Amino acid sequence: MFFYYQVRTHHHKTENVPALPCPVCHTAGHLQMNLMQKYMWVLGTVAPSGKYAVAYCEHCSQYTPKVKWTDEMDAAFRRLKQDAITPGRLYRGLLVFPLLVAAVIGIALLFVKGSQHKQENNQALIKEAIAHPKPGDIFQITHTDGTKADYTYFKVARVQGDSVYVNPSKIHITDVKKMKEWDEVPTGADAFEPHQIGFSIAATQKMDMFTYATQPVQYGMVWSLYRDGTLYKKY
Repeated sequence: MFFYYQVRTHHHKTENVPALPCPVCHTAGHLQMNLMQKYMWVLGTVAPSGKYAVAYCEHCSQYTPKVKWTDEMDAAFRRLKQDAITPGRLYRGLLVFPLLVAAVIGIALLFVKGSQHKQENNQALIKEAIAHPKPGDIFQITHTDGTKADYTYFKVARVQGDSVYVNPSKIHITDVKKMKEWDEVPTGADAFEPHQIGFSIAATQKMDMFTYATQPVQYGMVWSLYRDGTLYKKY
């Protein structure tokens, strides 16, 4: 996560101190003290830091490094700092920024809550579709024979009593790097085998998966439902 901010400078005032010589060129009468204050800016002023001064000589056009300041220059800076009041607007962010953070958190929570609500609705819909499958429904499943697994589909062909008959897909994805392709649900008849496999609806409801009556037992775990052009995913 990136946090973008800027450090900006507020200029309080500039005052001539002609009685003090320049520590660089040693000429008196041309030294200035610029009183400054830095503050952070994140969509507005957030919080000011301490005040500081920059000494500049108009005679030699040089700024005096802090290490070369004289005691008199330090005294002039302290006097300037005592008279300067930090503008209230520089503290504005202390109120605005927490409100902004709270708003971002609130939006994120609403998004998470909305996603959870969508998942709950999808899970309920898939559960209902397993109990009452409709011809044309396509279940996105993980098929395993106990040793290997692949990602494929079952398309409901017909329902008779407690039995649902499906056409297994010809598509079997084994590479997890191609999982995005799994959501590209095929709908054409040519994407499915012509033969049908029957499963007990009651058993599928109980296990939340299609169970093959083979030895060893094979499973098709249900992950999503494709119905009327929409993919409803559990998670």
